[in-house]
Amino acid sequence: MGYFTFTFLICLVVILPSFPCQGAIRPFWWKPINKPEPTLLPPIGKDPEFYRKLQKEIPPKNETAKKLITNILRIRPGGKRMMKLQDFVIVMDGSSSIRQCEFNNGKKAMQSLLQYTQPGVDAKYAMVTFASSVRRDFNFLSQSDAAAKISSVTFPRGYTNTQGGLAEAFNLFKTEGRRNFGTRKVVLLLTDGQSNILPHKTIPNAKALKDAGVEVFVVAVGNEYISGINEMAHIAKFPPAKFLFRVRKFGSFLDVVKLAIKEVAPDVYEIVKKYKSTCS
Repeated sequence: MGYFTFTFLICLVVILPSFPCQGAIRPFWWKPINKPEPTLLPPIGKDPEFYRKLQKEIPPKNETAKKLITNILRIRPGGKRMMKLQDFVIVMDGSSSIRQCEFNNGKKAMQSLLQYTQPGVDAKYAMVTFASSVRRDFNFLSQSDAAAKISSVTFPRGYTNTQGGLAEAFNLFKTEGRRNFGTRKVVLLLTDGQSNILPHKTIPNAKALKDAGVEVFVVAVGNEYISGINEMAHIAKFPPAKFLFRVRKFGSFLDVVKLAIKEVAPDVYEIVKKYKSTCS
């Protein structure tokens, strides 16, 4: 190997990783190039009003549907081109406080969302449920296969092991996710409150995902009082205005998804409108 060829290869290895493509997400087998960004959220003791608003102000469903369209589906007028490859992990809280009927509504919301296929996008979905323990329901599948699999996911019941669910999502990306440079990686967490199994690990496990380039969305489910809104805000990617969703019930999120589908794909809405809440 000549001197100039050797020097060129060294430059490729040493210099190019410092200049990733704009908007690209680093695969899990790369170490972070830059130092992770510190949290930009205020401590709850210094700005309790910030968290009170997140807790109490539940937007109308049509506003939350627009937020879903813009930030999860990334359908934006004049927005940047959508990444062709996308890996999603659905992380769903199955603790006893949710009740089986509402858990089923969460499943219906996800099945509805998976009916919409964006042109030119190859999206794959995996699912994790958690209560006292954590369960990997299925690895990355096509949207249609994932929607079918969700039907058989059972309600686990128990405590709220959010940290375990996030850790399992990280493992899914690491072991089963695609390593193509530029693959968009997303976690969509649906939960109704404060974690209570090894809670000191919950925010660090979320941070590990975000430091690895994963977009973490949180659907915070509950009425005007919901425990753990501070934790949920720190789990979600910053800023909360884009990555934290507030709804009253899992059934409310089902309504939000259906409104979003009706807006972007009326023909698909004719399919998803069959998903209805049966909760009293």
